[in-house]
Amino acid sequence: MNAVSPARSFAAQARFDTLVAEAFAGSQASRHARDRLIARLHRGAFDGLLLRRAEGFAAIPEALERRAALNAIDFAFEPLVLASLSVAQADAYFAGIEAVLRVGQAQGLDRPGPLWLDTVHHACVFSVLYRMAAFLKTRRGIGDIVLLHQGLRPEPRLGIAVKVLGRVHGVRLHLLPLRGDWFGQLARRATPQTAIFSLSDMPREAFGAAPPRRALGRIALHAGAEARRVVETVSGSGVFARRLGATHLVLDYPARGTIRLRPHDGGPALCPVDDWVFWPVLVARGPASSRA
Repeated sequence: MNAVSPARSFAAQARFDTLVAEAFAGSQASRHARDRLIARLHRGAFDGLLLRRAEGFAAIPEALERRAALNAIDFAFEPLVLASLSVAQADAYFAGIEAVLRVGQAQGLDRPGPLWLDTVHHACVFSVLYRMAAFLKTRRGIGDIVLLHQGLRPEPRLGIAVKVLGRVHGVRLHLLPLRGDWFGQLARRATPQTAIFSLSDMPREAFGAAPPRRALGRIALHAGAEARRVVETVSGSGVFARRLGATHLVLDYPARGTIRLRPHDGGPALCPVDDWVFWPVLVARGPASSRA
C-alpha cells in the first residue's frame, strides 16, 4: 500500500520553517547562518510568520512565540552539528536529552506482539527516539527498531542514529520509507522483539488531495492554560497496527520536560505547540516583514 505523499506546495510555501531551511542550504550551512537568523528574529524580521498569527494562539506570550521560532531554527541546525561528531560524541549528544526530558509513565509494554509507537515531530524528536530505542532494549529486550519515514529528502540524523544505536546499544535500527510495498516489507520483518516508530503528525494541510478519513489522526497542541487547539493529522496508524497484530502505543509529550508511553485509546497525541516542528503550517500565509 502506498503512503499519501505531501503536496509539493507544502515545502514551497513562504513559511518560517522554509525560510530557515533556505538559510541553511548549501554553502550557507554554518553557525554564522544560525546567528544571523536569530538576530533577524529579534529585530522583528519574521513577525508576520510567527506563532501568534496562527488561529487559537493570538494571546500566547511573546517569549513563547520566540521559543517556538528558536526551536524551528535549532531543529534545522541540529543535523549540521551531528555530522561532525564521532560515535561517542553522538551518543553523548543524544543522551543529553535525558537531563531535561523525563520519561514518565511507560504503560503497555507488557502486551504481546510487536510494538507500534505513534510519536510526533517534537523539537527533540530524534534524541527522544534514540533514547527510547535504548530504553526498549533494556526494558523489553527489543533489538529491532523500524522507523517509518516519508523519505522525501536525506535525513542525516537517522543515519547517525542507526550507526550509534548499533555500536553502543546493540539495537538494529531499520529505516523504512513509505513507498511501494512498504507494509509487506514491514510484515515480513516484524517479530515480538520489534518496535515500529511512526511519526504520525503530518498536518493534513500538507497534502494536496484530502486523505481518507481512516488515515486521519489528531494532535492536541497547547500553550499552557492560555490556548489549546486540536489539529487533524495524516496517520493511518490504527489500521496498520491492527493489520500487523501489533500493540498500539502513543509516545506523548504532555508537557515540556516530560514524555510518556500509553496505550492508544483514540485520543489525540499531546505536544506543547512551541515544541511542535510543524507549527508554521498553522500560520496564515502572508507577506513577511521587510525589516532586516
